[in-house]
Amino acid sequence: MAARVKYNEEEIVEQLHKQDTCRTAFGKVIEHYSEQLYWQIRRMVVDHDDANDVLQNTFIKAWTNIDNFRGDAKLSTWLYKIAINESITFINKKKIQNNISLDDDDSFLVNNLEADKYFDGDEAQLMLQRAIATLPEKQRLVFNMRY
Repeated sequence: MAARVKYNEEEIVEQLHKQDTCRTAFGKVIEHYSEQLYWQIRRMVVDHDDANDVLQNTFIKAWTNIDNFRGDAKLSTWLYKIAINESITFINKKKIQNNISLDDDDSFLVNNLEADKYFDGDEAQLMLQRAIATLPEKQRLVFNMRY
């Protein structure tokens, strides 16, 4: 089994800004952050397939805007910000598609969770997700980031 290469953010950021190494470096970014970002997104959009779609959109947006990354914050912070914004955009689009007022709670997310074949939680987890869905969007976002 191959040993996992140590991830050095400073080196990766430097490589991201060089044309000859940016693709390889971005591949390392995807490998390093995919799982963490997936679970952050999944807590927000709830559904497995939707989370994968939002994750893909997150990396596409990061790739197309990598030249705008100045390094004022950590790369992970920048990626999480993109992921959160993409998740919010996704949720708002879902509300519009389902003719739900943007001011209503996100109980439709719980309905998606109940129908999600990848959901393996018990009734307590489902009750928790229902309660989280009733929070206003900003409070839900803070709750999901914290827990």
